[in-house]
Amino acid sequence: MSTELTPSERAAYEWIAQSLPKGYWAVVLCMAGLVTFCWFARGPDHPVFGLTVVGWTLVLGPVVAGPVMRRVPHSWFRVPAGERELHRVLGVGIFRWLLERSGWERHVHKREVRAARAGLLSLEVALRSNASAHGTCFVIHLLLAAVALVTGHQSGALWILLPGVVVHLYPVLLQRSIMLRLQPLLES
Repeated sequence: MSTELTPSERAAYEWIAQSLPKGYWAVVLCMAGLVTFCWFARGPDHPVFGLTVVGWTLVLGPVVAGPVMRRVPHSWFRVPAGERELHRVLGVGIFRWLLERSGWERHVHKREVRAARAGLLSLEVALRSNASAHGTCFVIHLLLAAVALVTGHQSGALWILLPGVVVHLYPVLLQRSIMLRLQPLLES
């Protein structure tokens, strides 16, 4: 797989780079410092620590989306048809319904997707970008939970992992569910 960017991917990366405020990296670094300070000051066993980690990974998401998407093989975003059953069992449809009912979908997706092929390609890039960002952030939750578990903080591992499941793993599954419906349209 070539790491050469398509025009729609290049436009998505440029939009992300231009839309981030100048002090964005300072916020990312401050949040990382806060997570580190809280770990050493109080330990990861308090629920607030898990929420702090979620806050940091949410801020980190737009930064990691482009670089990760560029390095991950395109085949990783290919969703096999059998995964539809996994999505059903895990309640991804219910998660989507909750997002729609809460108004989150309206808030995040303010733009309309054109039904033309260019609109579908743009949607595919957005799905891959979102899945890359949320997936990377969930891996951070997994790693921090593993460190907490190894250092004897079982409840801390739980407080780190559970918010990550809701805020990052389920969105990845939702993106894959949408991609599963989009693939036949892109192939035609």
